[in-house]
Amino acid sequence: MGYIASSVEELLRAFHTLKAETPNGTGFVLKPSWASGGDGIILNVAEEQIKQFEFPREVGCTAILEEFIRAGNSFGSSQSPTLYMMGDKSCGPLADQILTGGGAVNLGNLWPSHLPVEINQACVQMAQEVNSFWGLKSQWGLDFVLDEQDTPIVVDLNMGRPNGNFSVRLWESRFSERLYLHTASWKVPEDVRAEEVFNQLTSLELTWNVEAMEGVIMYQILPGLESAYVVASAAGWSQVQDLITRLNTVLESLSRHMTCS
Repeated sequence: MGYIASSVEELLRAFHTLKAETPNGTGFVLKPSWASGGDGIILNVAEEQIKQFEFPREVGCTAILEEFIRAGNSFGSSQSPTLYMMGDKSCGPLADQILTGGGAVNLGNLWPSHLPVEINQACVQMAQEVNSFWGLKSQWGLDFVLDEQDTPIVVDLNMGRPNGNFSVRLWESRFSERLYLHTASWKVPEDVRAEEVFNQLTSLELTWNVEAMEGVIMYQILPGLESAYVVASAAGWSQVQDLITRLNTVLESLSRHMTCS
């Protein structure tokens, strides 16, 4: 349950309305519609935080106040899957979102999900029911939370743009063998350039190797900004984790280089 608001006054009205409509002790989430990747989301938002919330000056900005779905713990970190759709067809199975900040901030995702096939089927069915009403033709997606009864609940709809990891999923689809994908990002130090990153990856044999079907692809290197990469392997999650461990050594070295210089 939730409401869309265009002002602090409307948010306060939504807050008091939701408190009256939901069981005692229900928490609420404040989501700015202009942010992405979880930026600006406030979990268990208090009335005083709503009073201090600021809308941008641009016309048409809205925020959402909605019921906070408490995640269960049956599946460990696989509590918030995401599903990519093309029209009414799923772009492969679910992915597991990598979350921090109590579940508010998205650091990337793991594909395919570790969740059982029954949950995947339930999420696809929900997506198709949504699309039977909207009739979407292009790429879109849904984020879910598994509640304390392990029931997937839709908590976010993404449309009007390609989803963040859609390009990686398109790249993976070129191969006849399934790849296991860990997509994430890191803040590139301002004095580090692409050539230095690729030289280090190459020296440690971490760059993508199409014959071995594994490796790292840095598809963004933007000095001073968050930049995306994918770690992929056809051999499974254990090999992906080994590559991540080796990659983190490189990233930590580059970050120390910035600090020392």
